[in-house]
Amino acid sequence: MSEVAHVLRDTYAAMAELWCSPGDVEMEALRREAQGAIAGLDSVDQDGAALLSRFLETTVSEEEYVELFELDPQCPLYLGSHAFEEPQTCAQGAVSDRNEYMIELLGIYRHLRLAPNGKELPDYLPLVVEFLSLSAGSEDPVREKLIKEYVLPFLPPMRARLEELGTPYLYLLEALERVLKLDLGDGMRLSHA
Repeated sequence: MSEVAHVLRDTYAAMAELWCSPGDVEMEALRREAQGAIAGLDSVDQDGAALLSRFLETTVSEEEYVELFELDPQCPLYLGSHAFEEPQTCAQGAVSDRNEYMIELLGIYRHLRLAPNGKELPDYLPLVVEFLSLSAGSEDPVREKLIKEYVLPFLPPMRARLEELGTPYLYLLEALERVLKLDLGDGMRLSHA
């Protein structure tokens, strides 16, 4: 595995956890892990590392997280919810564009020999980022398709919502976007790009 693939794996792994509820992770251990990922990321993308560091400098309470991302979320962590209309009935749900998107995501995960745990929908951002970590270094063109067609196009509406809400999670999303572009660039340096 190349140096950049190691950086991608470690950075995605830390980011996947950072998108999770503060009550579901050991924050001090996660901060240490994220600091290690930032050190590696800094060698290939200083601006991305700075965004991730800026996010780590903030503190989000469990209550703020729940209000932002759970129950009646201000900004759902489900990528498809930012792009597709929610069906009004169960019958519509079975044939909705979002359902088709999630079925295609499952097919991509299976192709990459990854399997969701069944607790979350396939378009749940922490799950998607975790799978990117697990598949870092793969040269399978389907992984590139996952990033180009199933992740990156769904982030701008989420970014707009996070900007509107003025939340520090915007830094985490911007860092993720940079890492995704780094991932697609075959290790091309993004520092100060």
